Amino acid sequence: MELIETKGGPKRKCDGISENTCMGKKLRLLSSSAENNESYKLELSGLGNLWSVKALEKVINNEDLIIVFLMETKSNREWMNNIKDKCNMKHGLIVPSEGKSGGLALLWKEGVTVEVQTYSQSHVDALVDGGAGIGWWHLMRFYGNPDTAERSESWAKLKHLKGTSTLPWLTIGDFNEITGASEEGGSDRPRQQMKNFIEAINYCGLRDLGFIGPKFTWIYQCEDGMQIQERLDRAMATPRWINIFPKAKLFHLTSSVSDHSPLALQMVQKQRNKKARKTFRFEAMWLRYQRCEEVVKKAWEEGKLTSSGSMLGSCLEKCWARLEAWNKTEFAHVGRRVSEVQKRFEWVKLQPPSSKINQELKRTRVELNCWLDKEADMWRQQSRLNWLQSRDRNTSFFHAKASARHKKNSIEGIMDANEAWH
Repeated sequence: MELIETKGGPKRKCDGISENTCMGKKLRLLSSSAENNESYKLELSGLGNLWSVKALEKVINNEDLIIVFLMETKSNREWMNNIKDKCNMKHGLIVPSEGKSGGLALLWKEGVTVEVQTYSQSHVDALVDGGAGIGWWHLMRFYGNPDTAERSESWAKLKHLKGTSTLPWLTIGDFNEITGASEEGGSDRPRQQMKNFIEAINYCGLRDLGFIGPKFTWIYQCEDGMQIQERLDRAMATPRWINIFPKAKLFHLTSSVSDHSPLALQMVQKQRNKKARKTFRFEAMWLRYQRCEEVVKKAWEEGKLTSSGSMLGSCLEKCWARLEAWNKTEFAHVGRRVSEVQKRFEWVKLQPPSSKINQELKRTRVELNCWLDKEADMWRQQSRLNWLQSRDRNTSFFHAKASARHKKNSIEGIMDANEAWH
């Protein structure tokens, strides 16, 4: 186990539960977390493939996350360090997987003060400095034991951790349990299991934060074509924490690479900056389609026939116009198309399970991943970084690099074979 940018500590016993304990190195920040949009990303199961890493980067960019929880990473320390760097996270705690199971990570950006208290394969307990007017509060990521026979040990640990701090407390994670029949679809949980979970919640004085988005956070595909859907992932907090962050909202996102829905918790209302209108640029992804060459040839011939001055300028103008029109018709702006397919994917997941819906879910997942690849190609071309590798995806760093070159990417003229400028 490794705690990045922190000092290690000794082990201690917690009511018979052996846990690794470490006090985090306090990070001095330029701005307090209370002044920024604070969000948490939770649960992308299995980060050993590039699809999952790409999906994680996409969520972090879209939601402007500053603290990230990852569970069931199924990855070693070296690979998780690479992911931390890709996601532009400066600090973090990484707990490598045990063989092909387990593994977790708590990552946070520069500008956040986090002190990790204890951690294990099933939890991370930390303190977060909310800055002036808020102060420190208690943050815990929790993972309920998937084995029902050992679920009681999870609730015992939850109750114990509740008593380790008197600060306002937020806990978020995959609890592997539901609180009632309304949180399941296609399964039949024993009432005593749910009762034990509710008892642990009440003992800790926690309140469910509710959610926005799809009702269920976990889907299991049965061999007979039917599905089991349940709300296993949630965020809960004490009344004191809720009073400090009354506008906190939990979003159930969708993922094409995991059977669990990512959770994004926004502490304050997000503010979106208006984007400036983009100028024309040739996209490398167009070259994947034969139609691109046909559009250019036809536009070039039109330019030669309609030229009233510079033939080259007329041909280029026609190419620009025809390629833009083709792009809008064929691709409808890659980012917009990704959003549209993502929304359709979310809608399909909300439909009652059936063989037809299951097929549509698979088809939409494949389509979404293809559009995400096209979007990554677009930003890879614009970034023009020689060291960009194929597994590097659409991150804010490459967006910034591409935008920084905007003023240098214009062509003022072309010299022909006779050394004449056009």
